[in-house]
Amino acid sequence: MLRILAVWIGLSLALAVPVTFRYIPPPGLEVRSVSLRGSFNQWGETPMQRENGSWAVTVDLDPGEHQYKFFINGQWPKDMCHDPTFGTPMVDPTAAGCVDDGFGGQNAVILVQAMAPSPPPTGPVALDFAHDPGKAQYVSVADGKLSLRFTAGEGAVAAAWLEAPSLGKVPMHRQLVFPGTEVWRVALPSAPETYRILIKTQGGEEEAFGPFRPPTRPFSQVPWVGGGVGYQIFPERFYNGDPQNDALALESDEYLYNLLWQRSGGPKPHLSRWTDPPSPLHCCHQYFGGDLAGVLAKLPHLEALGVTLIYFNPLFDSGSAHGYDTHDYLKVSPKFGDKDLLRRVLDEAHRRGMRVIFDFVPNHTGLGFWAFQDVVRRGPRSPYWNWYFIKRWPFLPGDGAAYEGWWGLGSLPKLNTAHPGVKRYLMEVAKYWIRFGFDGVRVDVPGDVLDPHTFFRDMRAELKAIRPDAYLVAEVWQRDPSWLQGDQFDSLMNYAIGRDILLRFAKGGHLALYNARRALADLARVYALYPEAVAGMGFNLITSHDTARLLTELGGGGLRDNPSPESRARQRLAAALLYALPGVGVTFQGDECGFTGEKPAEPPHDLQRYPLQWERCHGETLAFYQGLARLRRELPALRSAVFRTYLGEGHLLAFLRGEPGEGEVLSAFNSGLEATILPLPPGGWQDPLEGRTYRREVSIPPLGFRYLVHMGR
Repeated sequence: MLRILAVWIGLSLALAVPVTFRYIPPPGLEVRSVSLRGSFNQWGETPMQRENGSWAVTVDLDPGEHQYKFFINGQWPKDMCHDPTFGTPMVDPTAAGCVDDGFGGQNAVILVQAMAPSPPPTGPVALDFAHDPGKAQYVSVADGKLSLRFTAGEGAVAAAWLEAPSLGKVPMHRQLVFPGTEVWRVALPSAPETYRILIKTQGGEEEAFGPFRPPTRPFSQVPWVGGGVGYQIFPERFYNGDPQNDALALESDEYLYNLLWQRSGGPKPHLSRWTDPPSPLHCCHQYFGGDLAGVLAKLPHLEALGVTLIYFNPLFDSGSAHGYDTHDYLKVSPKFGDKDLLRRVLDEAHRRGMRVIFDFVPNHTGLGFWAFQDVVRRGPRSPYWNWYFIKRWPFLPGDGAAYEGWWGLGSLPKLNTAHPGVKRYLMEVAKYWIRFGFDGVRVDVPGDVLDPHTFFRDMRAELKAIRPDAYLVAEVWQRDPSWLQGDQFDSLMNYAIGRDILLRFAKGGHLALYNARRALADLARVYALYPEAVAGMGFNLITSHDTARLLTELGGGGLRDNPSPESRARQRLAAALLYALPGVGVTFQGDECGFTGEKPAEPPHDLQRYPLQWERCHGETLAFYQGLARLRRELPALRSAVFRTYLGEGHLLAFLRGEPGEGEVLSAFNSGLEATILPLPPGGWQDPLEGRTYRREVSIPPLGFRYLVHMGR
C-alpha cells in the first residue's frame, strides 16, 4: 500500500560532521586573536579559543571539500601552505592541500568524510528524501523547461516518478551521485498546478511526497548564455589598434593624485612598446597601448574562435592599466577610446552574434574619483565625506592609514555603499551602461560591499526591469549558492569548478592527491547545490587576469619558456573539459594561442597580463580551440543545462550531457600518461571527430578525451 509520509523540507544533503580546527603558532609569534574563516561560513569570523598554547574551534561541516584560512591578529595569512610569519612552514599542517584564494595567495583545503552510521546498517539505506519547491536548487527553469529535483540517500531509490493531474505519471531519472547522496530529476514542458513525487525504494517499499505547488515565478535561465563560448579581454594588453591615444594613459594615472607616491621618489608610470620587457610597474602603471580600436580589429579572430560572449575588464576612466581604480564611471578611458568607438565595438560584436558584459567596481574607487577629490580638498565640509570611511584629515592621498581602502590599499579608497547617495549613484551607473548597449555585468568583489545581499538584490531588480535578459555575474571564487537563489546573480565566476576541480584533475600527478573519483564527486556536489538554471548559464573559467596562464599552470613554464609537448596536451585536456560543461566556457585572452605567463610574488607582477604577441600564436592550439567551439555548435547536448554523473576512477573521468534519450553526449577524459578503457552505457556511441561508432567500451588516449554521441540502440 502507498504510504503518504510527512515531507522533510530543506534537509541538508548529508548529515553534518563535527570538525575541529587547531592553530599552533610558530615560536616567537605573539598571538592575540584567531578566528576561522572559510567557504562554510561565507568567510565570516568564527572565533577560536586559546587552549594550552594553541587556538581551536569545532564546527559542523557537510561532507565534501571546504576552503578556509585562520585570521590571525587581524591579518590574513597570504599562503596557508607556506607563510613563515604565521606557520612553520604550513599555517595548518593538517590541511589536505591548498588552492588559489583569488588574491595571489592560497586557501587551505579540508576534506570532510561522511560519518559512518553506528551501528553499521543491516537493512536498506535511509531514504533521507528532501525537496522544497521554494528553493531554486530543486525547482528552476533551464533549457526552456521546468526542472524538478529531489535528493535522497545514495542507493536508496530504485525508481521515481512525478505525478500531476495534467501530466499523469512521468518517470524521473537519477542525475547525480556523490558519497551519501543522489539527485533525481525530471524536466517538464510546462509547470503543473500541483504535483507529487512517488518513490520506490531499493527495499521495494513505495513512498509518496506532496502535494507540492511550484513557484509562480521560478528562477529562470537567461536563454542566450548557455552553450556559448566566452572570451575575457584585458584591453590594455590585448591589441594596440591606435597608437595615437597611447600617451593619454599618463594623463589620468594614479600618480597624478597619489601625493604619497610623488613624495616617495619611486618609479613613475611610463609608456612601453608592445614588445618591451616587463618593468617593475608591469602590474599597474606600465602602459603598452591596447585599446578599443585593437578590439575592433580582432573581432574576426574572436568570431573564428566561436566566441558568443565577451567579458571586458574595466573600460572606464581610471588610474591604472588594470582599471579597478575608477576615476569616472561614466567615461570611457581615453587611452582606450571614447563612447562613439565603444558603441562601434558593441554594434559590430552584436552583428557577429556576440554579447558583451562590462566590469563594474562598486566597492571602491580610485584616488582621482571626483567625490574622493572633493573630500581631499574640503574634508568634513564635503557633501561626500560620508561616502568614504575617513580616519583622519587632512591627509595625503595614497596614505592607507588615513582612510579605509580595499585590503588596506591607499590607492583604492572603500566606498560606503550603505550610504543612500552612494548606492543610488552606483545603481544609476550600472543602469546607464545596460541602456547603452551592454548585455550584462560582471561585479568585482561583491562580497566586500556592505550588506552585499541586499545591495545586489536591489541591483538585480533595477537592471532586470530595464532588460530582463541581462546577464549578472559575481566575482566569487568559492562555491556559494547564497548568491544564486534567483534574487541576486545569474552565475558566479566559477573558479570553484575551473580551478578547484578541472585544473587539479588536468594536472594529473599522484592519484592520492586528486583523482577522477574526487573530481566527479566535487562536480556533482556543485551541480546538486546550484539550481539547474544556474548550471545552464554558468560562467565557467580556469584562468583569468588574476591567475597564471593555463599553459603555465599545467607545466608549460613562465613568460619566456618553451612549453613541453605534455604541458600542451594537458592544456588541451583542460580546455576540452571546460567546453564540455553546461554554461559558457570562458577563455582568458591568449590562452587559445598557447601563451605562457606566471603570476610572480615579486615584481614584475602579473606576467600573465603581458601584451599578446599575436605573431607567436601557436597554430595547433588555436585550431584546437576553434574545433571545440564547432563541436559545441554541432552537438545540442553540449549546449544543454543538464549534467549527469557517470564514472570516475583513477585518471578516467566521464559524465553525460543532455536529456536522456535525446542525443546525449558522453564526455570522457584521461589525465594519465597511458591509454585507458572506458566501459560504455548500452547502445551505440559515435565519436564525431572520427565518425566511428563504439559499443560496450572505448579506449581513451593518454592525456586525451572523447565526446561520444548516443546513437540509440
